[in-house]
Amino acid sequence: MLILTAAYFFTLELLSRNIMTNFQKQLINRIASKKGRKNGFTLVELMVVIVIVGILSAVALPELTKAQDRAKSVAAKQEVVANAKNCTLELLGGTPSDANVLVELEADATDGIYNAATTCAIDAVYSSTGGGDTWTVTLDDSVAGVPVKG
Repeated sequence: MLILTAAYFFTLELLSRNIMTNFQKQLINRIASKKGRKNGFTLVELMVVIVIVGILSAVALPELTKAQDRAKSVAAKQEVVANAKNCTLELLGGTPSDANVLVELEADATDGIYNAATTCAIDAVYSSTGGGDTWTVTLDDSVAGVPVKG
């Protein structure tokens, strides 16, 4: 407040000397006219912002859900391929029982991906589900095949 008062007296001094330009005078008058007004947003401005945020949320949330489902599907595909490759390696030079996959129920899956129980064998079929998609990889003579969605 002290600064405004000092600025006000300084501007009066400048006005009395006719040193200020018209632009400076307009700025001073504008500041003086705003002195009594309160700063803030009106209810209408706040409502418009809320409506805009609501519309953006309505558009963005379904897309976010779709992106999460796609990510879970890709993760399930990667997991089934990894399980099948692990079985292939164990069949070629290890202990096949080390590559057995235990069942992971949907309720127990913390990452949204769950597996069917599979015993490692030369013709094993591995499957994993995530994001609404089920991926399977079939071993053909101990070699992991291509992942198939279905």
